[in-house]
Amino acid sequence: MSRTDPNCPTCRERMVEGFVLDLGHGNARKPTKWVEGVPEFSFWTGIKIKGKTQHVIRSFRCPRCGLLAEYAKES
Repeated sequence: MSRTDPNCPTCRERMVEGFVLDLGHGNARKPTKWVEGVPEFSFWTGIKIKGKTQHVIRSFRCPRCGLLAEYAKES
């Protein structure tokens, strides 16, 4: 994906890049990640993610209509 911000598919306005905040252990702030596969629940960790492909989510918001578009491309 190019570094150019995409246009909104609804109203064609230029979208603005941002991020969806994820609060981890002790309210540690970090960007949200996409994880391959279906969630496998664990008593100790909540969801198992060991060995699964992960990508940071790039998020874009349309300033006109508020639509969010998210991408999880490889870096």
